[in-house]
Amino acid sequence: MRPQRIDISYDNRRIAVTPLLCIVTVLVALFGCQDRSALPERPTVAVLPIEAADTREETKDLADHLTKRFRNILSTRPEIRVTESGSAMDPALAGLQLVGKAQALDADYLLAGTLGQGEGRLKLALRLLEGSGEEIWEQGFESPLIYQAQLQEWIIEALWQQLPLDPQGLEGAMGFVANCHYPDDAMAILTLARTGRRGGGPASLAMVATADIEAGLLHLAQSHFYFGQIDALPPPQQPVVEKLALRSLGRAAESCPQHPDVELLRLIHTNELDINNAEDYLDRHPNSVDLYLAVADLHAAAGSHRRARALAREASLLDPLGEATRCRTRALLESSVGKESDCP
Repeated sequence: MRPQRIDISYDNRRIAVTPLLCIVTVLVALFGCQDRSALPERPTVAVLPIEAADTREETKDLADHLTKRFRNILSTRPEIRVTESGSAMDPALAGLQLVGKAQALDADYLLAGTLGQGEGRLKLALRLLEGSGEEIWEQGFESPLIYQAQLQEWIIEALWQQLPLDPQGLEGAMGFVANCHYPDDAMAILTLARTGRRGGGPASLAMVATADIEAGLLHLAQSHFYFGQIDALPPPQQPVVEKLALRSLGRAAESCPQHPDVELLRLIHTNELDINNAEDYLDRHPNSVDLYLAVADLHAAAGSHRRARALAREASLLDPLGEATRCRTRALLESSVGKESDCP
């Protein structure tokens, strides 16, 4: 009889296990669906404005340039979320302690620093802090003004070891510095020009001329797209302005193909971005608010509302203080089919 009782006991366990396996299978399937729509967790890094150590206008302009350059380089990495410049530099943060800034930006890391210059040399002090305000890294750097690229390489190499970044990505970051010499904003161009006219020598003047031309191409394209407001122009003017913008953008791409704004401007303002290639472009530009929102719009239009909302939430994390981002995110999170958004 004992063998028979064992068989009956086994049969009962099998009967009990069968529905349990079915439940587990369903849960795995559900979580699999959620994983496909949700985005991976990653720590947030906010690059705060580098402060000028003196009252000279050119010091402030170069500090702004370096702030944007470090943000642009770090933003190419998918391992971290890099706060949008507009939020990290928002006037609402003025007067807050570093812990308060971290809370407002929901940041796990803060990069802060001061810049001074004298006798043709730059002196930069950088600090990396946790969101709690605890300092985890501090280092000073000094370099002749003309060797900004080398200074940036030193800083990026040192910073790479302090953040949760893939060591294999360092080579690409160095390539960005080496191949894209021009500043990221127009004010830095003017600063370099003023410095060159003060006696920086032929090499400095040549660098200024190169920077002026290369940066001018990108900023000309940006001005056409953003400030020209192609869609708002009279229909006969739109193709002309768009052609000028794309021509400037193409020349900017030749000067610095690795600059994220080159491809992003083209994607956002042309018909190249569609739902079939959107995920590939997100992999290449993992920290672009505009791209996340544009792809979210594509998914919303295709009926993939869960994915659209996940992308919209990511955009809100990247730009927590941006009014336009909050409006567009809210529209995507609350949107119904066919409802038009009145966001800027």
